[in-house]
Amino acid sequence: MKTIKEASIYTLMYKNDEVFTFSINFKNRHIKIIEKLAHYDKAPYGILNNKKDPQYALMKFFNGRSISASRADYEKILKATNTHDSLELSFKGHGLSLSNHYWYKKEGENLRYEDINFFTNKWNDSFARAVLNQDYEALKHCSLNVPDLTITGWAVKGWLCEDVPTLYKIGIDYEHPEECIGEVLASRLASRLFKEGEYVKYRLEKINGKYASASPVMLGIDEELISLSNVLPYQLYTDYLSKTANEKFSKEFFEKVAAFPIPGIKDFFVKLACFRTLCFLSDIHFENISVIRNMNTGTLRPAPIYDLAGTFGGSRTGRNLLSNPNKATLLMVYFIYGTPDPEWDLSWYNPNSLDGFEKEIREYLSLSSFYDQILIDAIINVFEHQKASLDEAALKHKELANK
Repeated sequence: MKTIKEASIYTLMYKNDEVFTFSINFKNRHIKIIEKLAHYDKAPYGILNNKKDPQYALMKFFNGRSISASRADYEKILKATNTHDSLELSFKGHGLSLSNHYWYKKEGENLRYEDINFFTNKWNDSFARAVLNQDYEALKHCSLNVPDLTITGWAVKGWLCEDVPTLYKIGIDYEHPEECIGEVLASRLASRLFKEGEYVKYRLEKINGKYASASPVMLGIDEELISLSNVLPYQLYTDYLSKTANEKFSKEFFEKVAAFPIPGIKDFFVKLACFRTLCFLSDIHFENISVIRNMNTGTLRPAPIYDLAGTFGGSRTGRNLLSNPNKATLLMVYFIYGTPDPEWDLSWYNPNSLDGFEKEIREYLSLSSFYDQILIDAIINVFEHQKASLDEAALKHKELANK
C-alpha cells in the first residue's frame, strides 16, 4: 500500500459509493482529504455543511467514530488488541458501525458493503462478550470485524449479535449498577409519557452476574445518526449549556431551535425538558441529543431520546449529591431550573399517565445497594415535586389555550 510521509491511503465509503480518498498518519493522528470523489454529496453531515473549519469537522468525524479514552477498560482493550490508540483500533474494523453506513476501504481492497455491514450480516460477537465479562485476555483471539470499535461514550458496553442487534451497557464501571438500573427505569418513565419511536426502549439484563441495560439498534438501513453538535450552530450549543445552568430553555432558545428545518425539533426539546426534570437526567448535551437523516431523501427528524444512564441519581453527579441523604434536596435544586413553562405546548402530557410510578422507582432502585430506603424516599419526594410542577404547568397551559 502506498504511503504519503508514513500516511496510509483509504477511501471513505458510504455503502458502495466512494465519497473521498484520504491519508491518515496513525502516529500523529493527522488526516487529510486527498480527493473528493463522485459521491462527495454523501459526505458526513458535519463535514459537508462545515464551510468555516473543514479540517476540524474532518477530525471530529474520525475521532468520534472510536471508543472513548475515558472508558474504564480503554487501556485493557488497546493492550489486548496490540493497538496504539482508539483511532487506529477503529480502522482495524474498517470503521463499520451501527450508527451510520460509512466505512474505511484500504487502497487496493476489494470489498462490498453488502458483504461486511452489520445491518444485514451477523458477526462474531465474542469481542463484546469478552468485554462485558471482563475477560480481556480473550480479546487477543477475537475478530475485530465488529461494531464495538466505533462505540463512543464512557460506559463499558458491547453489541451482541441477536435477532435484533442489541447494545448492552454495564455503566462507567462494574461496581455501580445504578447507572444501568436508572437507564431502564428512565425508559419505563418514557414509555408512560411518549409515543413509540420517541424514546429508546431499555430492558434490564444480567451478564456474568452484573446488571446491564440492553437496547435494540435504532436505525434503519437507509438512516444515519447525527449528533446535534454537527447540525446546530456552536453558539446555540453554548447557549443551551448556559441555559441549563440557570433559566433553562428560555424563549430565545426555543425560537432559535424552531428556526431550523427539522420537523418537530421544538416539540422534541419541550418533551426532553419535561422528561429530564422527572428523572434527573444529568448527562445531557448536543453530543447525545441527535437527529436521524434519511440518506435517500436528506430529511431530518429528531432521534428517539437515548443515553439515559445519568438518571435518578445514578450518575457521578447524582452520587455526589446523594452521598448523604441530608443533601438530597441538592438534587432537587440541581434540577429545579427545569421547571416547565405553561407557554410551552404541553397538550401531549397526561398527568394520569404517571400514576403509581413511585412503586416502579422503589422496585428498580432497590436492586442497587447504593440506594437505601431513606435515599429512595428522598428521590421519590424529588420526583413527586417535579411531577407537581409539570402538572401545574400543564393545567395553566390548558387554561391559556382555552382563553
